[in-house]
This record gives sequence, structure tokens and C-alpha cells, in this order.
Amino acid sequence: MPGGLGQTPLAVNNASSCQTEMMIRLVATDLDGTFWGRDLIAPSEHVAAVKELLRREVTVLAATSRRPRVAKKHLGAAGLELPAVLIDGAVGIDFRTDVRFHEAVFEANDARQMLEAFQAHGLDPCLYVDDAEIDIAVSPTPSTCAEHLEYLGPVAGTHDLGDAVASMPIYAFSVLGLDYEVLAPLALELADNVGTSVVLYPEPSYGRFGLVVNPNGVSKWSGIEAYCAIHGIAAEEVAAVGDGLNDVDMLRHAGMRIGVHGGREEIIEIAEFLIPPPEQGGWERVPDLVEGVG
Repeated sequence: MPGGLGQTPLAVNNASSCQTEMMIRLVATDLDGTFWGRDLIAPSEHVAAVKELLRREVTVLAATSRRPRVAKKHLGAAGLELPAVLIDGAVGIDFRTDVRFHEAVFEANDARQMLEAFQAHGLDPCLYVDDAEIDIAVSPTPSTCAEHLEYLGPVAGTHDLGDAVASMPIYAFSVLGLDYEVLAPLALELADNVGTSVVLYPEPSYGRFGLVVNPNGVSKWSGIEAYCAIHGIAAEEVAAVGDGLNDVDMLRHAGMRIGVHGGREEIIEIAEFLIPPPEQGGWERVPDLVEGVG
């Protein structure tokens, strides 16, 4: 990985960072591993940096794989109400007003075929659903790891998965905390399916690997685009901050690309700047980077 951890953000790609002068109007940031660490507590200096950007009339948007209830809870604990792109781009909600500005679900037939593909590999996935009572539908014998299931607690409800895909809007399918050898064959099979977006990644919370599948074309960037279209913001006016595979698409499309030191190699390769991880207060430096570009 290029560079080290100094007291200032690290320019990684000087040619790209010396583009035509532009103004950043929106900062889209990943949460886990970028804005906060494993404790899901936003450092006070990161919260102050967000408030500084808001004072300058720069919108800050959370872009996360987390579910709406979880993201709202932990952002709220930090005193932040932000627009957010959730479940890796499947849902967009402005937590300032609770207005939903974006939604992408599987077509019923596609959801059924997706469930059949998981079960053909001996896996009963978690279904991310649009329901007033629960966030996740699981079978009586879910394949996701026990720690994940325990974490979900009452927001996971037991259902016949066939009935669930026929009757509920489905945002995503996932299985977390299993061996790579178990998940990789299914991931490769699904990657050849033009109706899906597939991420197979090392699972930071539960160990081993996780597999998350969204409808085709859904990513954090597709949710950000939906917000930008409503508010008249161009792609080059967006700064994206992230560390993981599910952040690659939004960094590629954004006008300014900020990675996290220690993040995925794919992020390091495309980032114009690197900031330290949340445990070292890296997000505190984002307002200075944005001001430098503007």
C-alpha cells in the first residue's frame, strides 16, 4: 500500500487530484470501518467534522450495508440526522424527514429464482424485507452464523422462505460468517446471472466470509445517484469516502475519491487520497480535503 500514516491526508494519485477546479456539494461516506470502528460509535472528532461540512452547506450522506433501523439508531446516538443509502443501495431514506427517496427490490420471479439458487447449494439465506415488524426473514434453520442471528434478535422473524419471497418485497439476500469454500461456488454462479449484484467479502464482524446479493445494478452509487438527481447534484460534485469492496463503485463514479488506509486493495488503487482508519480519527480530515478541492 502506498504511503504511511502522517498528520495530513495522503495524496495517492496526484494526476487525478489535480483536476479542473470543482466544488464538492455532497460527501457520501461509508460507516463501518470508515466513519466508525467495530464498536459502531462515531468518534467525537468525526461528528464535529460532519457538522463543519453541514455548516458550509455541504450535504453529508451515509452510504452503508446496514439496515435502516440500525443505521438510524447509531447515527442518532451520535446526534446526527442525515440522508442515507442503506442495504448497499437498495433503500434511500432521508433521516431528517423520514422521507424515502429511493427503493430497489427484486422482481417476484427473480426473488424466487434467487432463493432456489441458495437452497440448491444447501443454504437458507437471510432475506432483507420491507415489513413493519421485522427487517430480516429467516427459515427455522438459517445458514447465517449463530453470532449474526443472535445480533439480529427480534428484528429477524421466522418464515417459510418460499412464502416470504412470494409475498414480501425483498431488498437483498445474505449469508454471513461461513467458510469461503462454502460461499464461493454460489457467488460465482450468481455473478454470471445478469439479474444480480454479488459481493463476497471477508466478514469483519463474524469472521470468515459473507455473501450479499442485491438486484442487478444496485450499489451504493445507484442510491447516491437517486439522491443527487432529486437535488441537482452532479457526479463531479460528490466526494466518496470508503474502505470496502462495496464502496468501489461509488468511489469510481464520484468526483473525489477518498480511501481509508488499510482498506481493500481495490480501494487503495483508485483513491486520490487516503485517510487513517476511524480508530485514528481519519474522517476528521475530510473537511480539509473537500475545502482543498473546492
